[in-house]
Order: sequence, then C-alpha cells, then structure tokens
Amino acid sequence: MNRYVFYPVVLCMLANTILFVPTLLIGQRNDGAFASIGFSIILGYGFARLFATSLAKFPGQGLPEIFEQLLPGWVGKSFLLYLAVMWFMAGGIVLVTYSRIIQRFVNPDFNLHLLILFLAVVSSIAASGDSRSVMYLCEVLLFLNVPLIGLILFKALSNKYMDWDAVWSLTDYVFAPPSWQALSASSYVFTGYVNWSILNRSFPIGRKPGFIWAIPILGTGVLLTTFLIPVGLHGTVAVDHYIYIWISTADSLRMEFGFVERVLFVFLLLYLSVCLLFITLTWHIGMELTKGLLPRTIENALNNRLPWDKWAIFGTVTAGFMLLSRYFNEKQFIELTSFWLEIRLPSELLLVSLLWWLGRKVSA
Repeated sequence: MNRYVFYPVVLCMLANTILFVPTLLIGQRNDGAFASIGFSIILGYGFARLFATSLAKFPGQGLPEIFEQLLPGWVGKSFLLYLAVMWFMAGGIVLVTYSRIIQRFVNPDFNLHLLILFLAVVSSIAASGDSRSVMYLCEVLLFLNVPLIGLILFKALSNKYMDWDAVWSLTDYVFAPPSWQALSASSYVFTGYVNWSILNRSFPIGRKPGFIWAIPILGTGVLLTTFLIPVGLHGTVAVDHYIYIWISTADSLRMEFGFVERVLFVFLLLYLSVCLLFITLTWHIGMELTKGLLPRTIENALNNRLPWDKWAIFGTVTAGFMLLSRYFNEKQFIELTSFWLEIRLPSELLLVSLLWWLGRKVSA
C-alpha cells in the first residue's frame, strides 16, 4: 500500500501539465517563470514532507475526523466546506477544459454541455466508490498510460525540428524575479499530496509514507519538459499564440511507423483517461469532505443507503460547471483558473500549517 501514496502526486502532475499550467508559465516566460519554477520545487517538496510528517500522527484518519477532535465545531466545518469547494473546483476546471479540447480538436459539432455531462457522469460513477477502489483505479490507469506518455515526450525531445537555440535563449531570463501567477501555476504540479487528507484512512497504519524524495525530482522533470518542449517546437514568439499549447504541440508530432501516424489522437486518448481519473479523485475527496460536514449519525445512515446523497452532490457540481462553461469563453476561463490557482497556494499553505499545528498539539 505504500506505493499508493505516490499515485495522487503523479496524477496531479500529469493532468495539469497539458491544460493551463504550461500556458500560464509560457505567458510569463520572460517575467520570472524560471525563478517561479525553482521556488515551486522547494515549496512543493517542503509542503509534501511537512504534510506527510504531520498526517502520520493521525493514523487511519482523514481531515473530517481530525478537525472534529481538535477544532471547534464551526471552525472545522467552515474550513471543510471551503476545502470541499476547492477540490470540486480542481476537478471541474479539468472537466470543462478537456471537454472544450475534445470539441475543438475532435469534432466541433459536439454539444459542449452534453459532453460535459457525459464526462461528469462517468467520473461521478467512479468517484462514488470507496477510497481503496479509487486508488486501485489510479494504479491500473497510470501503469497503462505513463509509458506511452513518456514515449511521446521522448519523440518530442528527439524531434529534428526541436530548436534548442530557442530553448537556450530563455536562459537570458533565468534571474528575472518570480511572479505570483507563475509561482501559483508551477506549484500546482506538486499539489497531489493534499489528497492524502482523505486517502490516509486507507493507508497502512504504522508505515511511513514513501517516495517523498522523488517528488521534487519528478516534478522538476515534468515542469521543465512541459514548459520548454513547446518553446523548442514553436519558437519563443509563436508559442504564445496558442490556448492549448500542448495539444498543438502533440499535433506537430508524428509516428512514422505507428498504427496511428498523428500523435494528437493517441495523446488525446491517453489524456482522456488521465483527466477522467483526475476528476474522479478530486471529486471523491470533495465528496468525502462534504460528508464530513454532516453529524456522524446522519453520515453513517447515509453510507448504509443508496448513494443518492452522493449523486445530489455530483449533480449540483456538474450543473454549476455547465453554467460556467455557458457564460465563460475559453480566455475568460483561463483567467478564472489563474485566479483560482492564486487563491489555492495560500489555501494550501494554511492547510499544511494547520495540520502541522494540530500534529504538534497531539504530540504535546
């Protein structure tokens, strides 16, 4: 079970590197993106290490149980509600974004709202299970997808049209001071560890979390490849003209001897499962946090009934994001995502600090 600690982190890295994180970093490529990536590696590793150490003092417990024991009722419930909204936002942003990608690059005649509804139903079915089922699903899909995603990255790096001079020219801005937008975007790659706040219920008691040392190594590789490869293939100026930069980058690659020559279709299929898995995980965590708002007797009663309460939660969230997709175009949605990322970073700091303080309180 120790390996399951690492899967949410890898999933977060994979899911968000093709969406808005590269777009936001490329937009700040001359204004502190490199420095922001450097700081985000330090912050991501430090937060993950501190969070894991603090959570180890509460074996077999999730955030609802921890807050119920150690915080005043209204404080714990308010913070759980806020965290649940943040988790649902994380999955909903991926849901709307990938639905728009499918509509734009597969078939423009697709109805966007029906596509969002379909993906939301699939994710909700998977998210309504228990935490162990979600972790097993993560393991299976990651083992199937990661090798093929690695192959695509290798094809991009070894492409004869990869302009390393364009990549090298960005080193002129290595010492530019970091920007808050770029720091918020790059640090999100490391945020998968916060899912341990519910998955800790299923982790083996008495065993320390493993692989923490690998988080900054893998995160550094993911950030640099997803940031620099589009620059090398599109140039330092043209790279800023795309909304979904990694989809356009994949479409510029081809496999001469593959069953499907255009890498784009393979890439979209791979990331369909990755994005659905990410939505499943984040909505599962959000659902468990929402259930933690209820009194223990009511929560136990609902767990023994048909999951209508879960479908009510998922249905409300899906309807909310369908409305957002109706009134926000793609560029406005990027601005909304950037604003959410900028709120997420201090929220993450608050969560880690609070859990560290509660851990010390228990140890004292």
